[in-house]
Amino acid sequence: MSNDGTFELDFSDLLRGLDLTEVKTQAAVKQGVHDSMGDLKRISVNIAPIDEADLRRSAHYRVTTKPTEVVGELTFSVTNTSEGYGRFNYAYWTHEINDNLGPKSQAAPGTDGYAVGNKYLERPLKGEAEKYMRWIAEEIEDAVGD
Repeated sequence: MSNDGTFELDFSDLLRGLDLTEVKTQAAVKQGVHDSMGDLKRISVNIAPIDEADLRRSAHYRVTTKPTEVVGELTFSVTNTSEGYGRFNYAYWTHEINDNLGPKSQAAPGTDGYAVGNKYLERPLKGEAEKYMRWIAEEIEDAVGD
């Protein structure tokens, strides 16, 4: 996770060797990445710490397409002000540093085998990576028929 609260999924290894000039293939990859990002967002939102729910509401993903790559990006963007620290990136802090969950987070059930807590984006990204790669490959297979 970068300091601005952004994770970037790079599917270039999967796409290496594919001729993305073929419209069907690129559309299939884009659909597979969209599906994967939607699922990653769903899991991450449900395991992000919850106090006032600002963090969970801030989640947003986008998929960008270039001639040789499709990139999915999921962001959580919340800043906060704290006495002694001033303004700080709350999304980054809760993801990377804070492991002291409040009562609402402790009571939240989590989802898909993931507990509420820090690394709410990194844990499912790593844990679901094979599934996401499979989804993208299946979309390509359906599109090109092989």
